[in-house]
Parts: sequence; structure tokens; C-alpha cells
Amino acid sequence: MTLPNLYLYSAPVHSGKTTALMTWAKDRTDLGGFLAPDLDGLRYLLTLRDRQQHPFQVKEPAHEPVIAICRYQFRADTFALAQQTLLNDARLPTPWLVVDEVGKLELLNQGHEPALSEVIHLWKTGEYSGRMLLVVRSELLFDVVEKYGLHGAQVLSSPEELATIA
Repeated sequence: MTLPNLYLYSAPVHSGKTTALMTWAKDRTDLGGFLAPDLDGLRYLLTLRDRQQHPFQVKEPAHEPVIAICRYQFRADTFALAQQTLLNDARLPTPWLVVDEVGKLELLNQGHEPALSEVIHLWKTGEYSGRMLLVVRSELLFDVVEKYGLHGAQVLSSPEELATIA
């Protein structure tokens, strides 16, 4: 069974997923959610509805609370902003909701959780009726599908496939 309107963009780490998404999203005005591109070697959060950039990854030990995963540290307040963005955009008439990315932190119920689970629930129950595009590293795809019950989602694995969805 195919889940309509649910897409998982999955490719290996550092393979250009976010870069491809930036190209796909460039001139679109129908997007909610966020991307997490690099700028000068650090990730920032780009909220898609308003195209605002928010500091996300920190290089040095920070004075503000951080969430660490592997060798990376991210601002806890920016994760909170990402969660609020998801919840807000899912409650508006947003044709597309983009989450870059669903990864190790979410599998540990951190990062974009619990907002991500709530938004997926809203989508499954029809309370959010738009399309969802979740970015997942290929090595975590199975675990993400299992955790969130996303069996039947359409998996995209290249920029060319991403470009085919409108």
C-alpha cells in the first residue's frame, strides 16, 4: 500500500540531500517546515514559510544549552524553534511540510521530538492534509519507517527523483 502525499528523501550522509532540497525549494511559496543547510561550515535552520535563517550548530562549547550528537552540538533553543515551526505550519493551510532531517536524535526521542510525532499523527488522521517530505539518511531509513509507521511512503533517492514531485 502506498501512502499518498508522504515522501522520504533518503540518500547517504554528505551526499547533497540538503543542497538538492535548497534547489527544489528555491522559488516555492507553498512550503512550511525547515531545511538545515551549511553556511560557512556550520548548520543553520532555514524556516521555509518566512525564509529566515536561525543559528543552529555551534562550533565551540556554548554558554546556551546544546544538544549533542556524535561530534556535533546544536542549540537547544533552535530545536525548540524547529518543533514550534512544525506544529504551527501543520495547523495552517500549508501545501508542503518539509523536515530536514529525521535522524539519530529523533530515533532517541530528542531533536525534533515530540513535535515530529505529533505532526505525523496529524497527517495520518487527516488533520494536516498537505504533503510531507521527510529527509532521512539511507542508513537510518528502515529505523525511521519502523518508528513512525511510514510503511508505504514514496522513497526518493536522487535529486532527479526529488525534482519530479510538484
